[in-house]
Amino acid sequence: MSATLFMDLPNQFNSPASAAKDDKGNIYFTSPNLHNDILVQAGEAAEAPCIGRIAPDNTLTTWYRFTEADMFSGTRKAAPMGLAFGPDGHLYVADLQLWFDGGEGNSRLLRITVENGEATGTDVVATGFMFPNGVAWRDDKLYVTETILKAETGEYTISGLYQFDLAELDPQIPIKIPRYTNNDNRDPHLFDRFVSNGKLGFGANGIAIDDDGNLYIGVMEDGIIVKTVVDDQQNKAGNSIFSQGFIGPDGFVWDSKRQRFYMADLFMNAVFSIDPGGMVTTLAQNADTGGANGDLDAPSEVIVRGNELIVMNFDAVFDSDEMVNRSSGKPFTLSAIPL
Repeated sequence: MSATLFMDLPNQFNSPASAAKDDKGNIYFTSPNLHNDILVQAGEAAEAPCIGRIAPDNTLTTWYRFTEADMFSGTRKAAPMGLAFGPDGHLYVADLQLWFDGGEGNSRLLRITVENGEATGTDVVATGFMFPNGVAWRDDKLYVTETILKAETGEYTISGLYQFDLAELDPQIPIKIPRYTNNDNRDPHLFDRFVSNGKLGFGANGIAIDDDGNLYIGVMEDGIIVKTVVDDQQNKAGNSIFSQGFIGPDGFVWDSKRQRFYMADLFMNAVFSIDPGGMVTTLAQNADTGGANGDLDAPSEVIVRGNELIVMNFDAVFDSDEMVNRSSGKPFTLSAIPL
């Protein structure tokens, strides 16, 4: 099976990253617009990071464009990555600053206030992250993957998973996450910690939650998905390797209707289906292409809509011989895979 073209994106969505749905069937996706350099080199204007909305009839609009006031003051930039609607109806977004601030730990968790389906403003509800990435809710608990907690040069990567209560996410008193140093001095919000092999420098990344409330975390450089069982008090009750054999597992989702996961592998240019026992089936995979015909182009995340899987083509390139995608550029696209 191969992917087909779902949508050509205009310049303001030049690096589609992560997606979420609301209860009306609209899809929202972040675009940190990390390919602005390509536009500028071509004589076109750079685009502010934004969030797009795709209506059920496939109408695409710019739902939210990040303003100068939304940017972190030290870098004057924002890079919206993972996003998820909370039980309060507002949209929570990971803002990655690591690539702009030299690793100072200025990344943030933002809350976009939503009224009648429209964004009305942005607040900072937590600070001090290094590389916040995946965002997911389980009841009134918010989980945020931290792809880098601490990097030990070339030896291993320590990454993590934070847990927050909805009630404590107060923009008047943003949570300040202290810099991680060791496991004896961990912040109480650090729900889990992962130590991976260090070959990419990227650890915990995608996150999904099944119908029983179990957490699934993709540890990118180890090429595995870890299953964490959560008890009735929402405490960690143990974890184990759920599935493996990937190269760069990125965003993935749980499909309750079909009782399986769907996952994008950023490095393999592939999208997989994973059954409840961890068995993997390839849904689509292709060699390095520009993505013009809907081919996968360094896919970062997927989302289920009806009987199709919509794929975010992040089109990133990292310094790794294992990465299929070797260059970035137009067209900027979303792909589709029938289910």
